[in-house]
Amino acid sequence: MNERVGFGAIQRSGRVEGFGERLRGIDLDFPGFERVRIPDLLLPVEHRVSEHLEQIRSPYIDWVVSARLVEPGTRGHDVLMRMKLDDCSALIYPDHPRELVLYGAISLALFFAIDDVVDDVNADPSKKLAYIRRVGQIASGDPPTAQDDHIVRAWRRWFEELEAFASPPVFKAFTAALRFHLGALKAQTLKDQSAVLSPTTHLMRRRDNTGSSYFMPLAAIFLEREHGLSMQEVLEEQYIKCITDLVALVIVIHNELLGLYKDMRSGEANLIGLLRREHGIGLQSACDLAGKLADDMVKSMVQMERDLPALIDGYEGKAEAITRYVRTGYSLIRGVFDWCMITRRYYDERYFSM
Repeated sequence: MNERVGFGAIQRSGRVEGFGERLRGIDLDFPGFERVRIPDLLLPVEHRVSEHLEQIRSPYIDWVVSARLVEPGTRGHDVLMRMKLDDCSALIYPDHPRELVLYGAISLALFFAIDDVVDDVNADPSKKLAYIRRVGQIASGDPPTAQDDHIVRAWRRWFEELEAFASPPVFKAFTAALRFHLGALKAQTLKDQSAVLSPTTHLMRRRDNTGSSYFMPLAAIFLEREHGLSMQEVLEEQYIKCITDLVALVIVIHNELLGLYKDMRSGEANLIGLLRREHGIGLQSACDLAGKLADDMVKSMVQMERDLPALIDGYEGKAEAITRYVRTGYSLIRGVFDWCMITRRYYDERYFSM
């Protein structure tokens, strides 16, 4: 492992511990920004990349261009391509079939198309709400209309294509999770978020509106299809839901740490700044506290997984489906972390200030 690791480089191994591996922290050292060190963080699985990455690059780009999410030759095209969302999907879903890696990358592009609308702190809140409402209607099965723009139509195309892969019960669970995510995005339309939110409120809202709230049931569609598993009961198990909630929280905290520079420069709310204000501590101490929270959650989910055979009735008959689904959550944590290290979105102002 490199003595000094920074953005743009993935740490492929760390110090092995009982609950995963601990990666060495990195320095956030930018002009005009208080230098801080992201603490060493515990990750539940090792770095891996899907063998299908090279196969899905061209189909992914063809899809987002044909759906007019981006236009070749525009700055938006440059930004989206440099965000490396196909790499992100290959990191998130390293052990999954080609179709999931492809549609995972497409879902990320769609997520960021909406995110660019609702994350703009200066945008008209009514415009944000209109987008959220319309995409939610699409997720409920509404047909496109003449008034829909290219983003809404792209969401509709993705939604219809996924339905063709899924069994009805799992697709129903997926659409419910997607609608929940879209409803949670409304929190990002509130004005002056960083001035009014407590750290806990911010963390819970981010848990619900981060894309991981539907990335897991998206994976279930393809796990069922690829391996002939029954995923419906797994999605409904309360202890599995506890683990997936922790997955989302860990992703949020890691993202708040790695995106600290971006958020402070763009004026978005960030957990680290809120912890600093709430507890009257310095920026470095707030980073350390956030890292401790995330590490405790990683330990909790791994311990909960170990206890599942004693907690879930009929565990033996569902063991493979449960294991594959929970490990998808672990790879989601590691994949998003690795992607944050290589995308320019979190450290290059040209790519987070469109």
